[in-house]
Order: sequence, then structure tokens, then C-alpha cells
Amino acid sequence: MINVTGGGGNRRAPIPDTVVRRSYLAHREAIETAMLGTQLLGVRFATFMRFLSLLLLLYAVGTADGLTERAIRRSCGGRESASLYHRAKYLQLVALGLGGLALLVWPEPVAWELCAALIVIVTRGLARMQWAVYKKHL
Repeated sequence: MINVTGGGGNRRAPIPDTVVRRSYLAHREAIETAMLGTQLLGVRFATFMRFLSLLLLLYAVGTADGLTERAIRRSCGGRESASLYHRAKYLQLVALGLGGLALLVWPEPVAWELCAALIVIVTRGLARMQWAVYKKHL
């Protein structure tokens, strides 16, 4: 035990408290930087989630447009493409995953309206392509 003075007189602090206090003081700048980085990541994630309703709306529009194009293709005897279907499906994940991650960790200020709108529009186009080339017969 180590004597700690202050406030109400002498009291004894356990050694682990002293170790934690000294460790905090030794790494204070790194801890504060990590705290600010975590706060920035949270704020950016909340800002990115602001565009979730737009994403869902345009995904629904892309899906409806693609399914309409599929119905036209089915009635006119067009060909289906499993390759294009799977490419569009996986590219949606890439656009949302990598695009969202890049927006969250970009070290400079972000033009949210432009970047998030671009990700949403690309996802809408890929959803349209995915459902337009879906199987002719289920």
C-alpha cells in the first residue's frame, strides 16, 4: 500500500490503483487521441446512417425497375445472365462496405452529400441490374 494525501487526510491506496494512474499519465496523449478518434468514428457513423432511408428508397426503386425489366425480358424471350446477376449482387456489398468504410475512416473532412449520394446511386443501379437479369423462371 502507498500513502495518498489529499482531501480528507491520509489514506492508503492499493498498488493496482497506483499502477493504473501511472500508466494513464504515461500514455495520456495516446489515450486522448484514441478517445477523440472513437468519438469522430461515432459521429461519422451517425451521419452515414442519416442516408439509410435514401438508400432503402432507391434500392426499392432499383428493385422495382429491375423486376419490371425482367418481366419484359421474360415475355419477349430475352436471355438471362447468372454471371451478371452475381456480379451485381456482390458489387452492391463492395459499394456499401468499402464505400462506407472509406467514408468512416477518411482522415480529411468529407463532403457527405456527394459521397453518400454516389454510394446510394451506385447501389440503386446495381440493384436494378441484379433483378433485371434474374432467372426467367422460378
